[in-house]
Amino acid sequence: MEVGLFQQQSLKLSMSKELSQAISLLQYSSLDIASFIQEQAMQNPLIDFGDAPLVTSRPSVYKQNANDDKDLLNSIASKQETLTEHLLGQIVFLELTTKEHDIICYMIENLDEHGYLKEDLMLVAQACSCNLEEVEMVLNSLQQLDPIGVGARNLQECLLIQLEQSGQLSDELEIILTEYFQEFAYKKWSKISKECSISLEQVQKYHDQIKRLNPRPGLLYATQAERFIIPDYIIKKEGDELVAYVNEELDFRLSVNDAYRQSLMLQDNHAVKPYLQEKYREFQWILKGLQTRKQTLNAIVHGLLEKQQRFFQHGPSFLQPLTMKELADYINVHESTVSRATTHKYIQTPFGTFSMKSFFTASLKLGTTEETSVMTVKELIKQLVEKEDKKKPLSDQQLTNQLLTEHDVKISRRTVAKYREQLNIASSNQRKVYV
Repeated sequence: MEVGLFQQQSLKLSMSKELSQAISLLQYSSLDIASFIQEQAMQNPLIDFGDAPLVTSRPSVYKQNANDDKDLLNSIASKQETLTEHLLGQIVFLELTTKEHDIICYMIENLDEHGYLKEDLMLVAQACSCNLEEVEMVLNSLQQLDPIGVGARNLQECLLIQLEQSGQLSDELEIILTEYFQEFAYKKWSKISKECSISLEQVQKYHDQIKRLNPRPGLLYATQAERFIIPDYIIKKEGDELVAYVNEELDFRLSVNDAYRQSLMLQDNHAVKPYLQEKYREFQWILKGLQTRKQTLNAIVHGLLEKQQRFFQHGPSFLQPLTMKELADYINVHESTVSRATTHKYIQTPFGTFSMKSFFTASLKLGTTEETSVMTVKELIKQLVEKEDKKKPLSDQQLTNQLLTEHDVKISRRTVAKYREQLNIASSNQRKVYV
């Protein structure tokens, strides 16, 4: 398969004075760059920018994102209701005294991102100059609001609130969640079955029921910036060619505001010329910094296309061992430049969107002399768990044995356990199902 190359003047970047000045821009995400440019334009009257993205006049396989009609800045700036706003909009329908209104507003303002009230109720009472009984009564009112489960003080209470309000809380399930919550969560179900005279199959059904609840109700009102990742580059397969598209929706065409400069030049003021010279130097620094940033990122993505070609062709399990130093040497920049430039940057691929840093991974020795990446081994573990018999899940030792016999990957059981935990895969005991 061929790889579509960039339109580029040179990949040989050096630590020039301009690059040294612009290095701070490398770590900025696309949104940070947009904010930076707008801020600079407000401070520098010579800077003018249009809405059109920067594009070269010559054709290139390294293309602009096809979704040109989407105004990303407008969508990000658009107003989205927060959890606080959603709750404050509901309390107007509650019959509350002035003091109770102040208490519930205080609670709402102190909910965490999950919708939980982590502050001790006694501290709430002190802050609101009231007694504990009043706080508990107002908390009960808060917990009746939408989304169901908001105002809970922990996961256990959040689940109980949702079950009770939806009419799903049986006496049996309430006992399990209040008296055996840890055993239930960590699948130590034999004790529950024995002491509560409940079959393991019934406990499994309760577990499946709980899994359908929302453990973090507040996340429904997370901000758009928190919920969505904006890719800087889009990699696609077109025929036998890998094509890299530039997502330039946040890139602006910068130019000098000649009309403003000419009007200042006509003024009879000796301080104007030095002022214009300083602002023009600032403009040149910004322009050069952005150009260097783009050139560096293009070089990095070009290098990733070459070094991780199998990943882009076949998926994450084919990620090759690659360090930042190896890529830095390949494109002739310093390793720290690659580290800075890949911070807060994302690449959209046919297999999902990945951070640029995820394409760098250490190597592991196979049973032979070959090497494989840590991500590849994690993907193999994930696949083995997905295919296992859920009634007889694979232990870490069994996973270790299958990695060796089926994939020629020789690693320790402890390493398998570490990778499994990093993948948020539960232990074999916790993965076991009974029905």
